[in-house]
Amino acid sequence: MTMIRSPLPARLSAFLAVGEALNFRKAAERLGIAQPALSRSIRDLERQLGFALFERSTRRVALTPAGEVLYRDGREAMQRLMLAQTRAERVAQGLSGTVSVGYSTFAATGPMSDIIIAFRKRYPQAQVGLRLLASSEQAQAFDEGALDLGFMMANVAAPPLRTSPISRERLVALVPASHGWAKSRTISLRTLSTAPFVIGTAQRWRGFRALINGLTAARGLSLTVAEEADDVPVLLQLVRSGFGCTILDGSFIPALPPGITPLEIEDVDATLDISLAWRADNLSPLAARFIELADAFMAARRDAPRRRSRPVRK
Repeated sequence: MTMIRSPLPARLSAFLAVGEALNFRKAAERLGIAQPALSRSIRDLERQLGFALFERSTRRVALTPAGEVLYRDGREAMQRLMLAQTRAERVAQGLSGTVSVGYSTFAATGPMSDIIIAFRKRYPQAQVGLRLLASSEQAQAFDEGALDLGFMMANVAAPPLRTSPISRERLVALVPASHGWAKSRTISLRTLSTAPFVIGTAQRWRGFRALINGLTAARGLSLTVAEEADDVPVLLQLVRSGFGCTILDGSFIPALPPGITPLEIEDVDATLDISLAWRADNLSPLAARFIELADAFMAARRDAPRRRSRPVRK
């Protein structure tokens, strides 16, 4: 097989400059090089290609038929090459590209969406590929190199993952509005453990169930699981229908459907913490910018109450 050696970009650029000006002196001035150097570059290109590109005389310079084809197609190719270079530079600088982000059900009710919106506004040429994955599924996806970032439960994010805190929500009990407990504002975990319990499946809710099991085991309690569900809407419907009670974090309270009453768990001060996680050994420039923006966003969010509470100077 005969290999075709492509012209070097520098020689092609020189050819296009002469082809546009049809004047070696003007093309050399435009390129900022000496005219003899430009002439040598064109001769080297013609030698490399094996055919003439210009018809030269003492009065004029004109493109040969082959030169006209190379000029027309080469100009288009050079434009595509410059565009590809610009795009590659923006990706290398973390200004464009795609970042793959996992998120758990518990993360979806927090500030995650606000962070993503702020990121898209800051970097309009970047894309965020969202994947709904349980925290344990995200951990596996990181090991497989399938995720850049993940909004996940902090108790699941173990090394080599690095994390940055995103939200902390107090755990609350959810009981059917028709239950006698719904008339109270608080309930103890011991009392709650005497009722049938509905909770997420052990496979997809592994991190959350580990959190709840840790709370009950520390008090010598155990839960009687009556029903399981993979997603929150089904779980809430089970509670609403009287199949049992459950525990979720407080961020779900504003979106609770009618028929469910939230109660403070008086003897539990544990929280459900969400972190932004990543692997430092597989971090793209764009993902690094996402982390930087998320940290700044959360810092401003934490500082906002302090700014509002400052007295107004008269």
